[in-house]
Order: sequence, then C-alpha cells, then structure tokens
Amino acid sequence: MATLIELPGGDSGVASSEVTPESQDEARVSSADLTLPQIPSADSADLDEDEDLDESLLERVWGLTEMFPDRLRSTCSSTMSSSLSLLKSTYELSRQVVWVAVSSSVILFAPIMFEMERLNVEEMMKQDRNRLVFGPGSAVSGPPSTPGLMPPPPPAR
Repeated sequence: MATLIELPGGDSGVASSEVTPESQDEARVSSADLTLPQIPSADSADLDEDEDLDESLLERVWGLTEMFPDRLRSTCSSTMSSSLSLLKSTYELSRQVVWVAVSSSVILFAPIMFEMERLNVEEMMKQDRNRLVFGPGSAVSGPPSTPGLMPPPPPAR
C-alpha cells in the first residue's frame, strides 16, 4: 500500500508500504487532532433534562420540605389545614344562608305577586266588560294620559 507523503521541503515522495508501530501512532494522533470535540446539541440537552424529570413537581416540593425544621413544617401544615377547614365551613354556611334567603323570599313574596296578578286580571276583565257594554271609548277611566285619547270638545250653540 503506497501513500503520498508531503515532505517539509515541499517535495513529495512515495512512502513504502511498510507499516511500523510508530507510523500507526502518528496516524492515530493526527486523526484525533482533526476531530472536533462533540458539543451537545439542543435536542440531546432536552432529552437529558427529560430523563432527569422522573419526579413530579409535587414530589420535588415535598423533597424540599426536608430542609426546613420540623416545627416550621408542622406550623405550616396546621395553618393550611385550618385555612382549608375555614374555607369549607364558610362555603357550607353561605350555601345555607342563600337557601334560607331564597326560600323565604319565595314564601313571603309569591302570595303578594299572585294577588297582584289576580287584581290585574280582574281589572282587565272589568275593562273588557265595559268595552262590550258601553263601547270602545268607555274602557278608559280617569283623565286620558295621551293627547290622542282626549274626548272631543262639546258642540257649540
């Protein structure tokens, strides 16, 4: 196997096909010098981060609690549980208050609304009856509220 070697003087020659251990070491060194160090790409960095994220956020926070003293952890725990209990009791109380207010208003105001509707229906029936008996102009009682419904002026003598 013949290879072309460039000599320092600019001359080139043909090397012999003999391979010595020293020439192999030089070939390895020269090829190692030519290769660039591998820089991890963004894709491989993302994959490495994904491999490290075997635990959830809650597990990480739980793991961080170990660096706080027991007294602080128990105080925070009791504060959170009492806050949650207060929130639940407030919610239950508000539900009961709303139920009492709505049911009371229905019980108290429904009869009044029914009675007002009954009076309105009776008034409408009375107006219909007057309109049938006395004619269309007699259904309006009291002074007219619009100028178009004013009675005609009396005849002049």
